[in-house]
Amino acid sequence: MDQPLFRSFVSVRDTGRAVGAGVLLADDAVLTCAHVVNSALGRDRYDQTLPGPGQAVRVRLPHVAPDRDLTARVEPALWSPPRATAGGSRPVPPGAHLHHGDLAVLRLPGPAPAGAEPAPFLPHAYGNEVIALWASGHPLPTVRAVPRVSAPPWVALDVVGGTEVREGFSGGPLWDRDRQAVVGLVVADHRTPAGARQPQAAATLYAISVPAIEAELPELPPPLVPTARRGVQQLLAVLETILTTPDAVRGCEELLASRLLRPSLGPGADLDRLVGLAVGVRRGVPELLQAVREVMPAGGGPQWERLRRVARAVSPGESLTRKQQRDLNGLLAHCGRTDPRRLLADVLPHAIELPAVTGLADALDVLEGFEAQGAQPMPPLLQGVVRIGVDESEAGAYPAEDLEAWTERTALRLGVDVAAVRQYAADVRGYRAERARAAEQHTRRSFHPTDLHAARNAAHHDTRQTAGWADVGSAAVGMAPLGTAPVEAATTGPAPVGPAPSVNGSRPSRYGTEGGARLSEVPRVQVELLPTATGRHYTYQVWAWSGGDAPHRLVLARDTEVTSEQVVDDIHRVLVEEIREDPEPALVEFFLPAAWLGLPVDRWESFDSDEDGPFGLGFTRRVVIRTARRSRESYAGWKRRTAALDTARSLVLDHGSTDRKVARARLELQPEVGTVIVCCEPRHHGALLRQCVQAGVHTVLWHREEHGESVAAGLLELVEGGHHTQLPETVRLERAKAVAEAASTGHRGRQLSLMYDAPDHRPPQLAPDAWVLTQP
Repeated sequence: MDQPLFRSFVSVRDTGRAVGAGVLLADDAVLTCAHVVNSALGRDRYDQTLPGPGQAVRVRLPHVAPDRDLTARVEPALWSPPRATAGGSRPVPPGAHLHHGDLAVLRLPGPAPAGAEPAPFLPHAYGNEVIALWASGHPLPTVRAVPRVSAPPWVALDVVGGTEVREGFSGGPLWDRDRQAVVGLVVADHRTPAGARQPQAAATLYAISVPAIEAELPELPPPLVPTARRGVQQLLAVLETILTTPDAVRGCEELLASRLLRPSLGPGADLDRLVGLAVGVRRGVPELLQAVREVMPAGGGPQWERLRRVARAVSPGESLTRKQQRDLNGLLAHCGRTDPRRLLADVLPHAIELPAVTGLADALDVLEGFEAQGAQPMPPLLQGVVRIGVDESEAGAYPAEDLEAWTERTALRLGVDVAAVRQYAADVRGYRAERARAAEQHTRRSFHPTDLHAARNAAHHDTRQTAGWADVGSAAVGMAPLGTAPVEAATTGPAPVGPAPSVNGSRPSRYGTEGGARLSEVPRVQVELLPTATGRHYTYQVWAWSGGDAPHRLVLARDTEVTSEQVVDDIHRVLVEEIREDPEPALVEFFLPAAWLGLPVDRWESFDSDEDGPFGLGFTRRVVIRTARRSRESYAGWKRRTAALDTARSLVLDHGSTDRKVARARLELQPEVGTVIVCCEPRHHGALLRQCVQAGVHTVLWHREEHGESVAAGLLELVEGGHHTQLPETVRLERAKAVAEAASTGHRGRQLSLMYDAPDHRPPQLAPDAWVLTQP
């Protein structure tokens, strides 16, 4: 078990200690992270300069030659240092997360010691547990994790067991134990800072995926893959009917060897050698089909169709050659109008389960692993590229025209009729034009003429698919990964956001339906805040969502401790530069650990970030607190209360509920309660807030200083006056009134706080596991 991992694991060292890890890629080549090389050479970890030929790195294969140090030097053509953005070479700020590049290949002076073997590689599989060894290679300090989301350039993994993630795992291989293959390189981790008052949370591990490595280092020789077994004999049999002469076999082997950067056997080549080359490396089988087509250009008929089917059985997740994939990824880098998650849902409406992806390249990697079902002529991969091209054509000719050309060339090699590709593209355009016309007609009937321009824009950007997609082709066919059966799609719809009856018997409020945009459509900034032990300095990450079809984007990660004023400055900058606030003010959500729910983030302000004076978050923007960690025990309660949210009642926890057992009993007795008013002495607030979280309550309103029956009655009036989706705006206006009435020191809005963890919007995809449990 795991012997291929141990035989290929490399420890990267600085004099007598291990600083990181790597993996044997070839007999004389080691793949690792560039920042590990920098650390081993005593340089700044984000140094971008190429190490000189005189700068040697010490490496060791601890499971093969544990007492022997080797010297290795950086391969100049395969040095990709860390950089801040995908394009250009801007340096990475110290300690920043989510950077690009950070890859290096070390060349050994000769073959690795006896017993060492290059590692096999495969793309990661969601749900498959992986392990990572510490720099020393010792099997005891091992981290176990599960890939959760691919957010280029990294993959986020949930740590599920093993040792603590710490310095020294970087550069090491992520090993899939089920498939016995490397699926990425460890690059960073995310965890609760040391010294924080809350218990240490399991880290989120970040890795560079195999497709990302191949895209970043296009000159990298194709890595090995686990020896293929299924379909190999069928592949040999069908090739015998196509390559019928020794010259044809030899020509195909020479061409394939050159494409895979492997030596050719020349006259000694046979079909076994040819197939062995193809099935032994990444994307070798698609390269084999391309070579056969070039050597036998007049081929066709049933044996060619059989060859394509057998090739998919041998290599089910690969249909593109390395060059085709590189060309496509180069074009996708210029595409920004298509939401990857929506693309998957549109092309694969009946798929059993789709992975979480946030990049177009990753989305198309997923589509490449699916087959067209039934009589559908278009494979999902080509459907996805066509849809991206249609989206991009609305912005101009490039890269839409190049995507169209790439699709037609690839369709020919995949045996897809080009006429079917063009018809599919025409159907997509026609469907969207019909949607736009229908939306405009509806607008003319429903809106004032001055609103028509905005309505046309909304219809233009709304490309979400419905059941009507059956007319275009893909949604009418059940899609499933190769080897699985398609399933029927369940007819589902969004939960109603209609008016909820008030508990005091008053008429249902129209808030949430006619009082402005629904909260789920309002742009927002989401801040994961990690306080230090003192609670006066903070580290944080900031995500932005500008509404509509825009994806979540991680726009800021500050790992150095700063004051609350700097936090507000950064939020204000994100609001100005990233968020389109029209017509509603953006929502600012602070994700806090349970121990810090009482942090007065809604009162924070900055004195320099606004030209009109101090910028106060709490009254200029809707500010709410959400729980950054919800246990599995509380998750069931959260779901139950969420299901009844629109008709839920309110509950007051006053001075008679400060005993934790009493509070828990009251919450257990009233599982339909959705909103809780905490109104007691401030010293009890923290315990009651944590009790509400544990009971699954998602909306809590409290006054930080005052309490008593009159205060409780006033807060109940606020809660019961409208739909729950309007509550953040109601609280914001109360805070604004308190600021406007400067002479009144007792206005209830001055110290008003709201925890709002209702299901109005998904949290960022790259967030740690703690956020996953806050949203089903």
